[in-house]
Amino acid sequence: MEWLEMHNVEYGECIVLGGHHNDLLMVDCGSTNRKIREGEVEFRSYVDPALLNRYDGFSNRAFLLTHYHRDHLCGMREILEKRPGWFSTCYLPCTPADENGKALLLDFSLIAYAFMTRRTGYGQVNTAAVKIFFQTMRALLGGKLYALREGDRFLFDDVEYEVLWPKRTGFLFQEAFREISEELNVMLASPFLPDCVRDFVQLKEDFCRAYLEMCDHSPVREADVAHTMAILNRIDDLIPILQKQPVALDICEYLEKPLVREAYSEQINAAGIIFQNIRRHQATCDDILMTGDAPAEVIDFIWDSLYSDYYILKAPHHGMESGWSTRFLELNPAHILISNGESPAGGKISPKYAELSGVKHCTNCSACAWYQTTGCSCNRVSTCYDQERPGLALRCPGNQKGFSGERHLPCGIYVIGPSTLRGCLCD
Repeated sequence: MEWLEMHNVEYGECIVLGGHHNDLLMVDCGSTNRKIREGEVEFRSYVDPALLNRYDGFSNRAFLLTHYHRDHLCGMREILEKRPGWFSTCYLPCTPADENGKALLLDFSLIAYAFMTRRTGYGQVNTAAVKIFFQTMRALLGGKLYALREGDRFLFDDVEYEVLWPKRTGFLFQEAFREISEELNVMLASPFLPDCVRDFVQLKEDFCRAYLEMCDHSPVREADVAHTMAILNRIDDLIPILQKQPVALDICEYLEKPLVREAYSEQINAAGIIFQNIRRHQATCDDILMTGDAPAEVIDFIWDSLYSDYYILKAPHHGMESGWSTRFLELNPAHILISNGESPAGGKISPKYAELSGVKHCTNCSACAWYQTTGCSCNRVSTCYDQERPGLALRCPGNQKGFSGERHLPCGIYVIGPSTLRGCLCD
């Protein structure tokens, strides 16, 4: 990796890794906001043309989606729709299955997909989770599509990366989510329900089975994608009549409960991709831990697979308290990436990150508890060891007036927005 660029897409995430051979890897591209307040630019307009034009000259472009939340995938969908073939390779998270081989997360998604209207908060998320392999395969125009899970590896810029999470089988779903999944399936199990509901239950099981089999091939095979879509098309044919059944009212009422929505959202985060480079010999500037929106318990679960230190740590879940792990105190990251914004949907950036010795790189300081308390960037008192002579981060060329934006900073990490390109000072 030669450089890394973080884009201010408000409450969302878009991180681009640049290689030495005119190639790039974009990790997530999304936002929950229609407008980016910096520059008052529509998010879609920032993606196309601004974001795409910035990387048009690269010969090989890959995309990795960590999980199926809109603040990570909206821009991806925009790119796939408007620029088919722009990415040559895409990596998507494999849906996990429990110890009995049940894909509970996908099962839930199909129920919400079939019974909830697209106007609800579930609509966009679940449509993406259910159809995304088909949509991505079609937009790659012959490129490669991979489903990633624990143990998989991929190559970027002559560096090999390993996927630490999620598990393919034996995934430890949260107990609250298991109970929700069971309750939904009980609603669909009555022998007095009409044939259309029983047909849906069977198709749902067929789809989950085909989906898991599709993800078992690397790269994903077009014939398998077509097979899963053929099953989904049969489900689509049932939806108009399913939504008119009395049981649909019970399911929709249950799905709209705040605790159910929250449990589903948290489970999506917990099933996201976590990856790191494979360290061959000694520590290097390629050492990076990308965490998606993983909760602290997942970091605990993969702890034995982590290194004792990292050059770059991507703070999970936008740096919020919900993603903080005390384990980070032991990782000694030289640089910490935090993507957050002004959206009310997001929480405050945990002040605990400011206490780490590493230099923080934040897309927005409006949700930062440290900044609101002190009125300045935490990096003004941080030491940067990437400079020719280690010293205060504020002495970095990227934090000086007149910074040209050329990719020559000592650390190679840049924060980019519609109106700015800067180093690590957020103020």
